Amino acid sequence: MKKILTATTCLVFLALLVHGAAFAQQAKTGDRKLDSWLGKINERAKADPDGFIRQLSQKHNIPEEEIRQAKERHSLSYGDTYMATALSRISKRPIGVVADEYKQNQGKGWGVMAMGMGIKPGSPEFKQMKANARGSVGHMKTIAKAKKKQQKQEMERERELDRRIKDEAQGKGQGKGKKK
Repeated sequence: MKKILTATTCLVFLALLVHGAAFAQQAKTGDRKLDSWLGKINERAKADPDGFIRQLSQKHNIPEEEIRQAKERHSLSYGDTYMATALSRISKRPIGVVADEYKQNQGKGWGVMAMGMGIKPGSPEFKQMKANARGSVGHMKTIAKAKKKQQKQEMERERELDRRIKDEAQGKGQGKGKKK
């Protein structure tokens, strides 16, 4: 009984620790809806990190390599990378500078940083940032569906090829008049 209680306590503690780490990784802006989109970006971008970086690069006209360097140098989550890229474009500052400022003031969050750059909650720029975050999630979802469909088709082709090879090996694939 004592072992079960100890094991249960350890599992609960571990679950809280994991949940806390995931919560700490979540980008914070002060806007619940944008924070939600950034959390979804964190989850979906893990499936296709290169596609996510490519999408950010195209959307915000920032070279992929600059985005990658900022993400790696500052250990940014995907949501943080999205915010650094979006604020870089809006403020016309290099993404590395935006990421540096964020890391220096990380406890304050992206919302305070955006306000410091003149992007106020409810402003057209802020609304555009939210819409782009939502669009980014939608785009990643569409890409993931297409990849899943392609993988399914490839698996079906492989199964069909395996079936044909098996049938030929058993002599089932031979037509009339052919010798066995």
